[in-house]
Amino acid sequence: MGLKLSRSSSNRSSLGAIAASAALLVALGGCTAGCKVDDSASSTQQAPAVRTVSEEAALADFDRMWQLVNNTHFDTTFNGTDWEAVRDELRPHAAQAQNRREIRGVMSDALGRLGVSHFGIIPQAPADHTPATSTNDSDNAGDHDHDQDHETNALVPDDSATDGMGNADTGIEVRIIDMQVLVTKVRADSPADHAGVKPGWILSKARTHDMGEVLAELAESIDENELEIHGVGYISGQLQGPEGSSIDLTFIDGTDQEITLDIERAPMPGEFYKFGNLPPMSTHLDWHKQTFTNEQGHESDIGVITFNVWMMPIAAKFERAMYELRDTDGIIIDLRGNPGGIGQLAASVSRFFMSEKGSLGTMKMRGAELSFNIEPVIVTTWGERLKPFDGPIAVLTDSGSASTSEVFAGGLQSLNRIEVFGTRSAGMALPAMMDKLPSGDVLLHAIADFETSTGYQLEHGGVVPDHEVKLTRQDLLRGIDSPKAAAMEWIAESVNE
Repeated sequence: MGLKLSRSSSNRSSLGAIAASAALLVALGGCTAGCKVDDSASSTQQAPAVRTVSEEAALADFDRMWQLVNNTHFDTTFNGTDWEAVRDELRPHAAQAQNRREIRGVMSDALGRLGVSHFGIIPQAPADHTPATSTNDSDNAGDHDHDQDHETNALVPDDSATDGMGNADTGIEVRIIDMQVLVTKVRADSPADHAGVKPGWILSKARTHDMGEVLAELAESIDENELEIHGVGYISGQLQGPEGSSIDLTFIDGTDQEITLDIERAPMPGEFYKFGNLPPMSTHLDWHKQTFTNEQGHESDIGVITFNVWMMPIAAKFERAMYELRDTDGIIIDLRGNPGGIGQLAASVSRFFMSEKGSLGTMKMRGAELSFNIEPVIVTTWGERLKPFDGPIAVLTDSGSASTSEVFAGGLQSLNRIEVFGTRSAGMALPAMMDKLPSGDVLLHAIADFETSTGYQLEHGGVVPDHEVKLTRQDLLRGIDSPKAAAMEWIAESVNE
């Protein structure tokens, strides 16, 4: 999900940090028409900017970006946008860019005019807010912006200097609900678990940064429909850091009391996987079997599969999970907060649920089409026979479910093979490519539209749940995951009809 930022905010540097911390989301989801860039000056008095990018270098990136989109956009009308006029308007601004952040902003403005997802700029160095050791260090001019009024302009002798710059985390999962940052899950045996953090607690501060102010600032720059996915991505990213570092987090607990905890960061689960021009990312999948007893006293064995991103390591783990869960009464696949990844994995995973050949939908490029065909599983990669699962399947989605997650859920929903629980997905479902620009930054650009087998277009509309069930703080404090509970009840009813 690409993040185009409004530079009219009085804190441009923190918004720049949002763009850097959301690099993974840029690649997997893309930005839509709600993203915007404003060239007006900051209201905070700042020192004159030191130019760290030449006009030639800035225009090289801008021109390459414009040409790639011009050559590959799936819609020759550019969604009604006069793409040549966009170039003529913004190219002079690109020529005047003082640093990499500004040229990224100009390009983001151009891409935002297209009005669809999966267009964005991924910085060459995702941790673009790395502390600078000198405001006159021209040797590293391409990596640092010297016009920032951020606390990371000087070396900071504590762990705050590396917030958002490591591969370890505290073990909490958050969602934005009712404009509050709510803890929805605490990973077992994680630092947050050992510190006593519980689902349903409100994260009110990360160090001295008030989460209410962070969300208000984000809301000024991001369409309200995208606040959940971009906001969660940014906040989760800032909670990460190097292994062994710690971060002060302030919560409102279950009794509405404020509690501040210094929580150490530990390695994230799963394996780190590098795909294309993206930075390495933690990729993990968990599954378990759970016995559920409904109100009528009927017991059902239900398999639950959860994973964080659609990357290659998931394929083998999902196959193993389906083999281990093959005799359960029903399956729940939790895609909440999953921003997507490699599109073809959706069809690969779907083969475990379809007894006949089918298609999740069609990818429509300029002058070509590609169907996401499903070939039912017959045998595992290690030689064991395995039939497609024929029981009820529930998929959990929310506004953080995007891209490949939407292709999978929306495609199987159109085939009437699953029922979807939760809330509407992000509506960011366009197949895209990543190309390097001359500076080393990466352009994410959509090359196709996608529609399901029934002709439904997921872009903007998203996957609409068959059963809309919202997470609430009250339920989480009572240990209830409402969408998951509703899915279990549906499976139990289905197998006991």
